[in-house]
Amino acid sequence: MSEALPFRYRENQLYGWPFYIARKVLRGAARRMQSLADGLSMREKYPSPFFGKPLLPASALLKDRHRGRRCFIIGNGPSIESQDLNALAGEVTFVMNGFLHHPVMEAFQPTYYCLGDPCYFDRSESSSRFLDRLVEAAAGSHFILPYIGASQMIEERKVPAERITFVTFGGILSSSGLPRLDLTRPIPSITTCAELAMLVALYAGCSPIYLIGLDHDWLAHRGLYTHFYPQKTLENHAVAHGDLGKYPYGVVIESTLKVWRGYEAIKGYAGAHGQQIINATRGGFLDVFERANLEEIIVQGSHSSTARAA
Repeated sequence: MSEALPFRYRENQLYGWPFYIARKVLRGAARRMQSLADGLSMREKYPSPFFGKPLLPASALLKDRHRGRRCFIIGNGPSIESQDLNALAGEVTFVMNGFLHHPVMEAFQPTYYCLGDPCYFDRSESSSRFLDRLVEAAAGSHFILPYIGASQMIEERKVPAERITFVTFGGILSSSGLPRLDLTRPIPSITTCAELAMLVALYAGCSPIYLIGLDHDWLAHRGLYTHFYPQKTLENHAVAHGDLGKYPYGVVIESTLKVWRGYEAIKGYAGAHGQQIINATRGGFLDVFERANLEEIIVQGSHSSTARAA
């Protein structure tokens, strides 16, 4: 049953509205307990004499690191097959998940590489192989990772601490919004890794933030979740099968709506802090952000660089 349609509980008079309200309260309590558990785990890693101090003080190093610089967040949608990403060498770039399959990785290393889904850190054979390959392929990138789950696995692979920023989650972006953004403390749980990249880019002071490869066309087909690469991101994984046809269409619709609500919260925060997010994806369905053409953006950036040099 959908939380968005509580009146459906009236069909069963044994429960009705009291059951719905109790369910909401219990779920809220469970989220708060999980956030508290995350915090306690964090304090084992980063002890502090004062409860109010940041859980992840190292994350403060990203604060305003790229203030006033533009950046590019690159998703893995099929649209980037027809876009020249080589022109982004030297730019501040964020990539995610299976981007290591893109040949441009041989030309330059993305500035930041983001992972958010717990399936990458479940110690399965599939996730372990993926992380081994990622650490090798993105040897020059800075990793943005969830502390819970990722910290031990990434340390086992001897990635230098200065190339890692951990985040932890509390609340839900699509429902709680984004009242503040501080990576040293829990941030709202994301639905897509692109949301995580946007939050980090905002925290780092980037503007404008250009989005590429966020096709978000899940509702247009019932087959596999498509990327620019043909294979699955995690091969032979028990959970991350990528087959949307295995889920009821209504579930996919509700999940997509949560993604949109999260983007709307991010857009509102960006606007309130004088930062701009622009969607430069070729095609696709993401209509939350202003649209622009990637090729024109790159040309404009080249002209600006030439003018500054002169």
